[in-house]
Amino acid sequence: MCLSVKYKGFEETGDVDKPRSGRPRKTTAREDLLLVQKSKASPFSTAAELHQAWSPQVPVSTRTVCRILSQNGLHGPISAQKPALNKRQLKKRVAFAKAHSLLKGWTLEKWQKVDFSDESSVELHHSRRKYCRRPTGARMDPRFTQTTVKFGGGKIMVWGYIQYGGVRNICRVEGNINSLKYQEVLATSSIPNHKRGQILQQDGAPWHTSISTSKFLKAKKMKVLQDWPAQSPDMNIIEHVWGRMKEETWKTKPKNLDELWEAWKTAFFAFPDDFIHKLYESLSNCMDAVLQAHGSHTRY
Repeated sequence: MCLSVKYKGFEETGDVDKPRSGRPRKTTAREDLLLVQKSKASPFSTAAELHQAWSPQVPVSTRTVCRILSQNGLHGPISAQKPALNKRQLKKRVAFAKAHSLLKGWTLEKWQKVDFSDESSVELHHSRRKYCRRPTGARMDPRFTQTTVKFGGGKIMVWGYIQYGGVRNICRVEGNINSLKYQEVLATSSIPNHKRGQILQQDGAPWHTSISTSKFLKAKKMKVLQDWPAQSPDMNIIEHVWGRMKEETWKTKPKNLDELWEAWKTAFFAFPDDFIHKLYESLSNCMDAVLQAHGSHTRY
């Protein structure tokens, strides 16, 4: 008669349980489930806060809390920051996405006629969070600290636009921007390259939509993409250009605002046309994503 596996193990070791590597778990599956539920109910709570609200039978460390959450697919990356959207803005985003979807005839060929534009600002010394591996007790060691400069050391404001064929331009804007200054920017940086039949995309900033600017655009026979929804950077493909430019600019470590501007220009004109073409090709998917999200922000 064949002996069972457990009986064989008992004969060999005197115990029915196989030896296991590592120390035994301190928490039960039920306790883990409770922790996961608490984290899902309060996603912005820190591990320490969850640890305090959780009460397992055996005391555990905050690191154990992090490990349990990670094992259940709940990691702790930095949350994305997006503009707040009210109900009216959500409806407008949905309406725009529907009107400019592939089903409504907005193919790549039609999107190619749109010039995407926007303003952006960049600080001389950025203050993004950086991770650092250091020995215990060395937090304030100058080798492991990130220096900061008050108000970012100054910043510059720029306006730029991109076209599908690779044509692009950028302009440094001195001081506060208003309707007249915006019109000057268009006259020097956009109109000379504006082709017949092209459509200018701009957001709802006051200097973009003022009566003065509307009359200026009409006099120059420049068509504008209508009903652009507020708080929608994810729908403006030039935002991806700004993001890449900042990364490239900071790599050069400019020492003053003039060097920052030169680095910004160099990065802007160095982007391959293929990068911009791919951004245009993503627009149909972006509109679909807005519809699927019911107007909420998308990964674009």
